[in-house]
Amino acid sequence: MAPKRTPSLPAGSAAFAVYWDRATWDLSRSAYMADLDDLPKSPDSWIGWFQYALKRHVRRSARSRAALEVPPPDRNPSGSQKELKDAGAPLDGFTKTHVVPEELLDQVERAIVDDRVKAGRMISRSQFAREAVVAAIGETRSRRGRRGLPPAPDRLPNRPRSRA
Repeated sequence: MAPKRTPSLPAGSAAFAVYWDRATWDLSRSAYMADLDDLPKSPDSWIGWFQYALKRHVRRSARSRAALEVPPPDRNPSGSQKELKDAGAPLDGFTKTHVVPEELLDQVERAIVDDRVKAGRMISRSQFAREAVVAAIGETRSRRGRRGLPPAPDRLPNRPRSRA
């Protein structure tokens, strides 16, 4: 059996694996599409939107992040995807690896340590990312008011044009 190859990343980039629950994943995609249409300087890709959400969350204080009170997602029962599917259990969550700037990942790691030291919170990278995204979704919802979030398409377009 050949050894698994690790894809090489561009210089200055890092792999950031995140556990996504389906609801947060779908809402993040909807918020990205809404921001694309509403904000003139919105990132032109979902990963850019995600990185912007992480940067905003890193800039918050440990106390501010704790005040958001974003509960962790419900996790699926344990087992392989095949076992869960055969048992009729929901397959709501998944892990996806994103490529982010190393500097941003370092900032996330420092913020996680600050949360532990200054706020007594022990959270994972995935929970930090989820909190950042939930906060960004909340900001988009507040800005849009009654218009709400549009449903995201099954596949997001690659670098769509902004309407803003």
